[in-house]
Amino acid sequence: MTVVLLPPVTSAPAECHDGAEALTEGPRFVRTRGMSRWHRPRSGVRYSDGHTAYDLWCGYGVGGSHRAGAFLTADEPAPGESVCGTCEGRAAGAGQEQASPTGRQLLFSPRHIDPPKNCPGSRSSELFEELPGGRAGRCLACRDVHPLRAMGGPYNSRYAITQHPPGPGLVGPCPFHRWRQLIARDGRAVCACGREVAQ
Repeated sequence: MTVVLLPPVTSAPAECHDGAEALTEGPRFVRTRGMSRWHRPRSGVRYSDGHTAYDLWCGYGVGGSHRAGAFLTADEPAPGESVCGTCEGRAAGAGQEQASPTGRQLLFSPRHIDPPKNCPGSRSSELFEELPGGRAGRCLACRDVHPLRAMGGPYNSRYAITQHPPGPGLVGPCPFHRWRQLIARDGRAVCACGREVAQ
């Protein structure tokens, strides 16, 4: 049995995941031989050298070559084996499981999964295309038109597009960086890691 994994959102520099694949499904429970309890995977990455790593809901991680026995997986822990409470509660609250094991309704809202409240092109001096007249620009991240203004004060002055909510044309998220590392390339907003995002 597998569970749906969240994207492995990271603030690591864009080049850190070169050739890696963000996993969309993973085992229900994982642990290393040295861990005292089973954990729930939150996200997973398969690297180009063949090893797999899972980030866990509690903040720990496991990884290595599964064939070499670097970590164990299970559909259900054996009776009497412990399960990490933090992992269990967050996984249930985020909807990874259909029902809470305690019978209570739990809720957990992961950051950086949903589209941002403010467009990632907001207040950027690069993520816009200036329109004739120089007073408005088309945001490269969401394709909406907004005013251009001088901002940043005397020590960080720039000419940029004003802050705005994301329009319906917001670019798709990168599986590793979501909307956090967008740059302008060839008149489009792309992730700095080079992965193609849906336009």
